Amino acid sequence: MPFIRRRGIAAAAAVIAALLVTTTACDSTKGEGGNASASSSDGAGQNDPGVDTGQDGGTPLGGYKLPAGVPTDLTGQALQKWKDGGWKDFSHWKSKAEDFTNPYIKDFWTPERVAKAASSIPGVTVADSTSTGGGGTTYMYMPDGAVKRKSATRVATTYHHYAAPVGKLFFSTPQGDMVCSGTVVTDPAHPGKSNLVWTAGHCVHAGKGGGWYRNIAFVPSFDNTGQYTMGQAGQRIRSTAVSPYGIWWADWATTSQAWIKGGAHQQTVASAYDYAVIHVKPEKGHKSLQETIGSALPVWFNAPAANKIKTMKVRGYPAESPYDGSKLYDCRGATKRAVLGYSYPSNYPAQYMIGCTMNGGASGGPWFMTHNGRTYLVSDNSLSDRRTFVSGPRLGANAKQVYLATSRKFG
Repeated sequence: MPFIRRRGIAAAAAVIAALLVTTTACDSTKGEGGNASASSSDGAGQNDPGVDTGQDGGTPLGGYKLPAGVPTDLTGQALQKWKDGGWKDFSHWKSKAEDFTNPYIKDFWTPERVAKAASSIPGVTVADSTSTGGGGTTYMYMPDGAVKRKSATRVATTYHHYAAPVGKLFFSTPQGDMVCSGTVVTDPAHPGKSNLVWTAGHCVHAGKGGGWYRNIAFVPSFDNTGQYTMGQAGQRIRSTAVSPYGIWWADWATTSQAWIKGGAHQQTVASAYDYAVIHVKPEKGHKSLQETIGSALPVWFNAPAANKIKTMKVRGYPAESPYDGSKLYDCRGATKRAVLGYSYPSNYPAQYMIGCTMNGGASGGPWFMTHNGRTYLVSDNSLSDRRTFVSGPRLGANAKQVYLATSRKFG
C-alpha cells in the first residue's frame, strides 16, 4: 500500500514515495474546532470515562527514551554554517530520537520554495482478505472487505472558521522540499496554550536508513480563502490570505521507534506506527499556537476499532494531480479495517481505512470522530492507493507515549 507522503520540489523528487496523509472531513455547516468550541477544549474527554485523551498524563512512558533536557539548537559557527547552506549536507544524517535539530532560518520558506514543494506516492500491495503472504513482503489485508471509492470534496472557506486546527507542513529532504498536512492538538502540560501539531511519522523522519528532515515549518489554515493556485499562494506566502496565523517553526519532533527503525518509502509493518508530534514556535510574538488560532483538538487514544465506526471524517491538502496542494479537502463515511503484515492473521494493529481520493500532500492530515458531542483526533493519513482509499494508524499506547514525551519535554 502506498504512503501518502510529502510533495517534492522538482520532477526528480517524484521518485520519492510520499506517504498518503489523509485528513478527516468536518461538517460543511460547522467547523471542527473553528472557534474554540467545547469539542476543542483542553478538558475534552475528562468527564467521559470511555475516552482516553492522555490529559491526566498518568501513563508511564515505559521504555520510551526521553532525550535529556530542553532541546537546544546549534550555536556559534556551527549555527552560521547551517544557515549558510550546511543544512543541505545529508552525508551525516541524524536518525536517533535525541538527534533532532531544526534551527530557525529567517525567510527560508520563500515564495519559490513554497510553490515548488511537492509530493509523490508509491504503489500499494493489497492481498485478499484471507490469503497468506510470503517472504518478507508486507501486504495489506482487508478482513471487512474493500471500501467504496469516494471523491474528496473541498472544505468550505474560510478555513480558519471551518477547520482552524488544520494546516500545511513544509520540510526539506535529500530529494528536495516536500509537503504534508498536520493538526493542532491539545497539550496536557499547557492547557489552553498548546504548541503541539500532530502529523505522520513519514513527514518528519525518513525511517530505516534515513534521518530527521529539516526546515520543518507549519502554516495553519494555509490558503485560508481557498482562492489561489499553489503558485499564486506561494507568491503570497506572507499575506494574511495564505498564512493568516504566520509560519511556525518546529523546535522538536517525536515519532515512534518502530517508524525510525523500520519505516520506508513503501509500505512496511512500521506504517502501523506512522505518527508524529512536533512542537512549534512562532516566528514573531509569544502567544501559543492554540491561543493564536483559538482552537486545538484533543486526541482519543484507543478509539473504537475501524469496523465499529459508522462516521469518520478525514482531511488534508492533497498535492498530486488532479490536486495542486493549495486547497483543503475532506472525505467521510464508515471505516473498515486494514491490516498490515507478512501474512494474515497479523501481529500488527489494524489501521482505519476509508474510501477517499486524496493523495500525496494529504499525509499527516487528521482523522476526526465525534463522541458525546465532542470532536477528537483519532488518526492521521498514512497510506493510500492514490485513487480509492486512504488509511491511518489506530492510536494506542505507543502513540500516547509519543504524545506525552513531546508534551513533557516542554512541561
